[in-house]
Amino acid sequence: MMQLGLTPEFYELFALAVMMAETVIVVALMIGWLYGARRMNFKLHHRAVYPAVLFHSITVGAWMIPIALERLPLMLASPMENWYQIAHDTLGIIGIALGLIMVLMFVTKKEMPLKLLKRTRPVMLLTVAIWVISFILGAYWYLIGHVFV
Repeated sequence: MMQLGLTPEFYELFALAVMMAETVIVVALMIGWLYGARRMNFKLHHRAVYPAVLFHSITVGAWMIPIALERLPLMLASPMENWYQIAHDTLGIIGIALGLIMVLMFVTKKEMPLKLLKRTRPVMLLTVAIWVISFILGAYWYLIGHVFV
């Protein structure tokens, strides 16, 4: 992480802060899904999901993309050894793209047309599943790279 100009201590502290933030984001996403969308409380769903997507976009842009770009040559040099990181990055990109698309679709609609909800439900479920899988892979990478070193 020296290419980014980070001291090892700062890198470790920032990695911990991002991991904690991502945990809160996934919990907010699950609350929005379980207590909002599944119970047809769309106001709660939006209050949980919109900030989750926003804050996740910030952590991805400020931390995860620079780290992934720095590690890219190492990951591609031994893809079997770094499969979890490659899967995490790929699924993360897909998940955040789907999440942003969903948020933008519903932010631009003043009402909640039932037809739109029915059409987008499978994509929403796919987005949540991808996001959770990517989070688990990221937590695995964090644990083996920062905790169990």
